Amino acid sequence: MMSADPSPIDLHAVDSLSTVARLLARASDMTWDQAATNPGPALRFLGIGLDLATSLALELLPAGHNVDDPAPVETDPLKLLRAAEELTRLRPIEDFPPGTSQVIAAICDLLSEHAP
Repeated sequence: MMSADPSPIDLHAVDSLSTVARLLARASDMTWDQAATNPGPALRFLGIGLDLATSLALELLPAGHNVDDPAPVETDPLKLLRAAEELTRLRPIEDFPPGTSQVIAAICDLLSEHAP
């Protein structure tokens, strides 16, 4: 018989994932701003990937979790992406909501495809 009690939510991990989502959203905004003046396909592909990763991260947050904290001031999308990746390494994957590994994989894929 399965337990009715789900694993307790690690609020620190949820807050970290929320910050990852904000970093990704800011990186996406900055990428799309840059793509408006430099219409090459690389920026559009990065923007689409960032939008997807942001959506994945937001979907994993508990209902009602506040993600409206101020956006980071950094304007370099790749620095924001690296910061998001670094933040995911501060806690064991087991602390994060199930499915976070997909977000991490998306971040790592974007870094390997777009970082110099």
